[in-house]
Amino acid sequence: MTYHEIIITVLLNENIPMEKSYEIISRFISRAMLGDHLLKELHEQKGYKHYVLCSLYPLESDKIYRKGRMYAFNLRGLDVNFILKMKRLIMTVQEGPMKAITAEIRQQHYRPIREIYTLTPAVATINGKSWTREDGIGLLMERIHINAIKKHRSFYGDLQEPAENFIEVIEQTNDKPIRIRYKNTSLLGCKLNLIVKQDELSQRLAFTVMGSGLLEKNTICCGYCRAK
Repeated sequence: MTYHEIIITVLLNENIPMEKSYEIISRFISRAMLGDHLLKELHEQKGYKHYVLCSLYPLESDKIYRKGRMYAFNLRGLDVNFILKMKRLIMTVQEGPMKAITAEIRQQHYRPIREIYTLTPAVATINGKSWTREDGIGLLMERIHINAIKKHRSFYGDLQEPAENFIEVIEQTNDKPIRIRYKNTSLLGCKLNLIVKQDELSQRLAFTVMGSGLLEKNTICCGYCRAK
């Protein structure tokens, strides 16, 4: 098991508020995908895309990214062929709020994971609305587990049904819901720390989360994680 990641340096053509940056990065990647007929089909189809984006960094103190400055964001995915194509296509996008200057690929091999923590907000949909603390952390833990199993089966194939949740401990680290503007609505996300069990099935699910994102809306910069 491996995943690959593109570190993309971009030059901004306009000021971008942080709360709008998720959608702008997503649109940038979507425009790049339209340059390849197979990736265009992937973009248009429903289901798991098996890639995840992070937001622009470094973050400005006033949370407004500045026109004329360079920032970076990451595109991580399980499919190496997708990553290789995207490295080339990203450089062809000439219009819009940002332009790619460099794109570098890094590879991460399967390794033991003890802790996963989100760098961008994680989003789960409960009865048509974003999960919030009032829905209960136990429900969120269950959704994370089920989502990881479905992603693993979608990309790698069949997986033995785990006897229990792959998460040992879950902690929400934000006090208030994090608002993410997307299209004509807003999503509510949360920041999480997860302690992962050490058995093989749990580790495979944890690595799947790292490669394709935690929970939902990964293609708009939600659920991007780091691991220890």
